[in-house]
Amino acid sequence: MPTAPLARRLRLAPQTPVFASGPHAIADGRHWRTPRFSVIRLTTDSGYSGYGECALIEQVEFEAALSLIRRRDATSFEIVRTLLSGPMEAAVNSALLDIAGKLAKAPIYQVLGGPTRNKVRAMAPLPTADPREMDRLQKAGYRAFRVPVNLANAVTRLTDLRKAAGDGVDFVLDGAGKLTPGQASSLAAAVERLHPLWLDEPCPLGNLRAVSKISDENVTPLGFGRSAQRPAEFQELLREQVIDVLRPDLARVSISSIRRAAAIAEVYYTAVAPYNTGGRIATAAGLQLAAAIPNFYLLDIPPGAAPIKDGFAALPAAPGLGIDIREGEWS
Repeated sequence: MPTAPLARRLRLAPQTPVFASGPHAIADGRHWRTPRFSVIRLTTDSGYSGYGECALIEQVEFEAALSLIRRRDATSFEIVRTLLSGPMEAAVNSALLDIAGKLAKAPIYQVLGGPTRNKVRAMAPLPTADPREMDRLQKAGYRAFRVPVNLANAVTRLTDLRKAAGDGVDFVLDGAGKLTPGQASSLAAAVERLHPLWLDEPCPLGNLRAVSKISDENVTPLGFGRSAQRPAEFQELLREQVIDVLRPDLARVSISSIRRAAAIAEVYYTAVAPYNTGGRIATAAGLQLAAAIPNFYLLDIPPGAAPIKDGFAALPAAPGLGIDIREGEWS
């Protein structure tokens, strides 16, 4: 941005207001670190507790964040969001929304103006091409799968899985950002006739011009966004028209920030499918988010993180995140 417009806008930038402590001020918190993710609990003066889950953080990071937000009112989750970033923001935002929902005696999506739907389409990771594993997950209720592929095995793997799956099953091909843009373009062309839902993170996003060439030359939909953490990063992807599915990572991006990104994506007629490899709390947060945005498409739901029936998860009906928390499972 040119210097003069930037200077003008900085002069008009709103200041973060300071709120006096109320009855629901954040009083304390606790952090659990598991092998795969971190869980936090925030507690208010009024005795309410809220939970959040995110990518692994250190205890010192949690204590630093807690010192920033202590004595802030738990319902000021949008203001608190601006004080933090990355995984810490994601966990704190979830915990504060959990408290806000409990105070309102309503699920989070009702606090955020939903619901936009009454059930959430689910997708399970399928790390191998073993039809027996897919059959097990189909019996558990899944009808969509995310499958890791590379340029050499994608066509064979998807063809074999389609034959084994039968009708009514969809596949997302996961490149995990390991291909070059040229390889990603070749892969998109090779699988086009097999109609995957989309090709997920086929290559790094370092060169948007090279990535845009993939979308210009192929009709296979592309999903990107797992490495982005701020709405501005998502906006750049959308403005360049290089993606068809926005994939914010629930372990690194907060519910509030994903809602902001989803609003930008809606302008570009782009679907939002949050990426989730977490546990029950992150999955519950994803379900609440799905019901609060109109352009939601589907959610990664790891097996066991939520009940699945006929390819969908039901919306939690209880206040806040809507799930029972068992702290003993992380101790």
